[in-house]
Amino acid sequence: MLNLHLPRAFGNWLSNLTGQTPPRRRVDASDTVMHWPPTAARVLVSSERHAHKSISHALALEHPKGFLLAHVPLHKLVRVPKQYSYREWLSRTGLLTVDFALCDEHGYVRSVVLLPVAEDQARHSRKRERLLRVLSATELAVTHWERDWQNDTADRLRDRLFPKSKASGYYADTPHSH
Repeated sequence: MLNLHLPRAFGNWLSNLTGQTPPRRRVDASDTVMHWPPTAARVLVSSERHAHKSISHALALEHPKGFLLAHVPLHKLVRVPKQYSYREWLSRTGLLTVDFALCDEHGYVRSVVLLPVAEDQARHSRKRERLLRVLSATELAVTHWERDWQNDTADRLRDRLFPKSKASGYYADTPHSH
């Protein structure tokens, strides 16, 4: 008896050549989507959604064409002088984010809102301290959100989020009635 078993590779090649089986797609071992199938995630938790809703009402009073951004990396809000290494600064602050950035219609940040962090997490507290050090140097209005503020009126919340400066030359980007 004659044994005519062809090697598997030759058999697959011959099958593909004659069109008997569809060609199989080669799976790359490092294909992230195949190994970790992505799904849509909830961006804001419940307390953040409530704060977002309240803050957006106050922002509409101060900057009617402004917009509210959530979870903004610090390097998108702050510029550093060009004579210093941006790469080094980014390595020190790259993982720091603010909870909400309130922008005017031109895209300039006018105020920052920080939600409370859990007191028992030392790592988060250290990150928050670094974030506050950087933000204090920028002279941006930084507001620490309090949960009961979501029941405040939009006018009262606007006064908390956008404190008026007493300095000369203060420019408020608010609509004026004519």
